Amino acid sequence: MKAIAKYASLAALAIASVSSANAAVYTFDFNGTDHSGTVGAPGNERISTATNGSTSVSVRVTAWSTVDSITNDPAYLGAFPGGYGVGDGKGDGHTVDNVDLVDFIVLQFDRAVTLSTATFNAFSISGLGAADTDATIGAYKTPISWTTAIADPNVFYSGTQGVYNSDVAVNSPLPRDISSALYGNTWIIASALPDTDGQYDSFKISQLSISAVPEPTTWAMMILGFGVVGASMRRKAAKVSYAF
Repeated sequence: MKAIAKYASLAALAIASVSSANAAVYTFDFNGTDHSGTVGAPGNERISTATNGSTSVSVRVTAWSTVDSITNDPAYLGAFPGGYGVGDGKGDGHTVDNVDLVDFIVLQFDRAVTLSTATFNAFSISGLGAADTDATIGAYKTPISWTTAIADPNVFYSGTQGVYNSDVAVNSPLPRDISSALYGNTWIIASALPDTDGQYDSFKISQLSISAVPEPTTWAMMILGFGVVGASMRRKAAKVSYAF
């Protein structure tokens, strides 16, 4: 029984390590120094790394725009003092918005993650009144290497395992909950589609927090722990004899 208890403790430790890894939160700071009027060449990318203790997660971010949610064109990803924004060649020039075109960013992480919180900063477009910060968020079905360039993301249809809206009644400069049951290594964050409240959406993303899904080696530790317990129990059972 002592041996079984010992091996059970090892399995419990493995499970605990998974839970600990699952709870690790990484926060990315997307604030930069681009001028608000800067619109560079479309198709650029920006790579950021967030750390938690001795571990880190990296993400490659690109900007896109679409008129019909099917054909997507690369756009300029700006790192402005207010956060990441999209330059789509239209009059707004520097926000993730749904005026004329629907702008979105693609985030390719170096491992599977879930999104936790984000800070959306509203920026009005001249002549259109106050902006809103409703967003559409989704995770891709198939993992895409974080170092692989995406030619044309099929965002709102077969490319994603699901999308959900992060709608707010009042804009706030504080981080807000954008968590869901989805997970994956490739995500989109778009201006809301469709726009259901009659207000256009226009924002920059200054901060993003994610939780990293355990790496395969972590899961292997847990499985090994269960295997050790099972093997020990089988050996104990084999030694039991009955007298008649």
